[in-house]
Amino acid sequence: MKRVEPVRIKEQIAEVEKLLSKYNSSTIYADLWVFLNQTAARVSDALSLRYSDFDRIEGNMLNLREQKTGKTRSIMLTPKALELVARRRADNPGHIYLFEVDSNRAKGKPISRVTVSAKFKEAGDILNLHIAAHTPRKNLGFHALKRGVSLPTLTKLYGHSSQAVTLAYCGIMDRDIEDVYTGIDY
Repeated sequence: MKRVEPVRIKEQIAEVEKLLSKYNSSTIYADLWVFLNQTAARVSDALSLRYSDFDRIEGNMLNLREQKTGKTRSIMLTPKALELVARRRADNPGHIYLFEVDSNRAKGKPISRVTVSAKFKEAGDILNLHIAAHTPRKNLGFHALKRGVSLPTLTKLYGHSSQAVTLAYCGIMDRDIEDVYTGIDY
């Protein structure tokens, strides 16, 4: 199985969002893509979010109990993420979950991780990118490192046990190391 990597070109992150909107009857997949890119939440945690979880936010901080670790993590909601939540709530007043399905078969349930991965993969295939449900979480770290955010900060953000885990997680590869050498201009 090929390892999922972050989307390395920022403009392609927006292109994936557009493709998810264009090729699906609902904005749910594009909205999830945006939310995950804005929060670095795990997809399973984002899918379990209920609108009531946002009633308890303090300022713009969402306290999220992670399913994988059992730890509570504070996520700062960006203005874009807050706007997305408000729009989804206004557009779907009868829903309980932020990313709830409208089909009769799964009424009252969030979309499935398997479906999310399939939809993200379809958009990625069009752009010749290997992406899946976990890609947005990796996007945030990769691009934050490129912007100069420190590795210890990202390790804390992700809740990783070591900086080595975060470095591998963010998809830093040999070609990134080569870029350091080719960028020497002195």
